[in-house]
Amino acid sequence: MEADLKPLEFEGIRRLLERLCATPFGADAARNIAPAPTLTVARRLQAAITAARLGLESGEGPVLPELPDVRAAIRQVASPGAALAGTAFRNLALVLRVGVQLRPYVENRPALLPAGPERLDAAADLLPRVDAVLLPNGNVREDGNEALRQLHGELRTEREQIQKTLQGHLRVPGAKIHWAGQRACVHLPDGAADNIRGVRRGTGPGGHGILVEPMELVAGNNRLERLAGHIEQENQAILRALSDAARDRLSGLQQLLESLTWLDLAIAGAQLSIHLHGKAAEMVDEPVLVLEGAYHPQLILAHAEKRGPQPRPLSVHIDAECPILVVTGPNTGGKSVSLKTVGLLTVMAHCGLHIPVSGRAVVGNFTRIFVDMGDPQSVAFALSTYSGHVEVLKRLLADADDHTLILLDELGTGTDPEEGAALAMAVLDDLAGRGVRGMVTTHLTPLKAFADAHSCLRNASMRFDQERLEPTYDLQIGVPGSSMGLVIAARRGLPEALVSKARAYLESLHKR
Repeated sequence: MEADLKPLEFEGIRRLLERLCATPFGADAARNIAPAPTLTVARRLQAAITAARLGLESGEGPVLPELPDVRAAIRQVASPGAALAGTAFRNLALVLRVGVQLRPYVENRPALLPAGPERLDAAADLLPRVDAVLLPNGNVREDGNEALRQLHGELRTEREQIQKTLQGHLRVPGAKIHWAGQRACVHLPDGAADNIRGVRRGTGPGGHGILVEPMELVAGNNRLERLAGHIEQENQAILRALSDAARDRLSGLQQLLESLTWLDLAIAGAQLSIHLHGKAAEMVDEPVLVLEGAYHPQLILAHAEKRGPQPRPLSVHIDAECPILVVTGPNTGGKSVSLKTVGLLTVMAHCGLHIPVSGRAVVGNFTRIFVDMGDPQSVAFALSTYSGHVEVLKRLLADADDHTLILLDELGTGTDPEEGAALAMAVLDDLAGRGVRGMVTTHLTPLKAFADAHSCLRNASMRFDQERLEPTYDLQIGVPGSSMGLVIAARRGLPEALVSKARAYLESLHKR
C-alpha cells in the first residue's frame, strides 16, 4: 500500500514505537515501519502483537533486555580473513544467549515469530566456543589453548624473577617500581638517576621524576616483550579461528538478528496496544472501512498524560452502499480530526499495528491512501492555495482506482465558491465512477444537494454541541451539516447587532 504518511502525522506513531523498543535494531525497524506489502504480512505482525500482549498481560513475557548493536560485527565477520575483537564476540554471545532464552516463549506462542523458533538458536553452538576462549570482558583466556597456557606460565615466571631483582634498587630514597608495557623500570626522583646504572626511559607519570631500566634487567625485559608478542599472536589466531566459526554460522546469526528485530517490534507494538486500548482490525480484501468507537492515538495519550480532554469516539462506515462521505459542518466541528483519525488508523492497520477502536474494526485492502489536508501553497514554487489543491487533484485523478481511499479536507476551497463547488462536483463524480472510497469535508453548500442526489455519495455531518460550542465527534451519516458560523460568532462575543445584520444578509443571499 502507498500512503501519504506526513499529513496523517504517522511519524508520531513511529516515534512512540521506537521509544518502546529495547534493541537498536528494533528501534530502527520502528523508525522505518510502513504499510506492509500485502495483507498477509500485516496479519502476521498483528498476530505477533496479539501474542506478545497476551504474554505481557499474563506476566509470562517475553520481555527483551537492552542489547548491544551487533550488526556491524556481523557485517565484519562476513569478510573472509576478518578477526573480530573479543568485546565484539562478547556482545554477540550476549545476543546469542538471549535468543536461546527466548525460544521456549516462542514455542509456547508460535504466532510471536511466524518464521519459526528454530531461527532463534540457529547459531547457538557458537556460544560454548566463545565461553571457552574469552573472559567476560572480552580478553582471551590465559588457558585458551595449550600454547597460551605455556606462554603465560613463562611470562609469569620471568616477571617474578624481574620483580625480585628490582627489590635491590628500591633502597634508593623515593624509588618505585614502574612497568612500561612489558618493560620493568625504576621510577626515581629528579636528581637521583645516577644512583642506578641503566638506560633512561624518559620521565615518570605526569612528567615527574626519571624512569631508569637497570642494565641487569634489559635482557629479561626483552624476553618479556618477546613472550608478550607471542601471546598476542596466539590471541589473534584464536580470534581469527573464532571469526571463522562465526562466518560458518553467518546465516544463523542473520536469522537471529532478523528474529530479534521482529520480536522487539512485536513487543513494542503490544505495549503500544496496551497504552491505546487497541485491538487487531479485521483485514479484508474488499475496499471497505468500518471503525466503531475509534479514537485518535495522540488524543488518547494526551488525555492519559493529563495534557488533553477525554477523547470522543468516532464511528465510520464506508462500503459499496456508502462509498464516499461528504462531511459538512462548522469549522470547529471536528471534521479534520475525523479525517486524520480514519487515515491514521487505516495506515496503522496496514502496518500490522493494533488500533484504538472499542467496537468493530474492519479495514479493506486499500492499495493507496490519498490525503489532501492543510494548505498546499508553496512560496518556492509560486503556488497559491488553490493552485496547490489543483496539483494535488491532478495526482489523485491520475492514479485513483477502486482500491483507493481518499481523505480530502475542504474540497473546492481557495477560489470562487461557485466555481469551487462545480469543480468539486466534477471531481467527486469522476472518482465515484471509478469506485473510489473515502471521506471529503467541505463548507460549500451546493455539495450537500449534489451528494444527496448522487448514488455513490452520502451526506454526513459531525454533530455539534451548540450549548458548549464543541465537537462531539459523532459522525451522522445521511445528515448534512450546517456551518454554525453565525451562532459561534455570537457565542464568542461579536456584537449582537452585527450578528443580526449578518443574518439578514444571509437571508437575502438565500432568496437570490
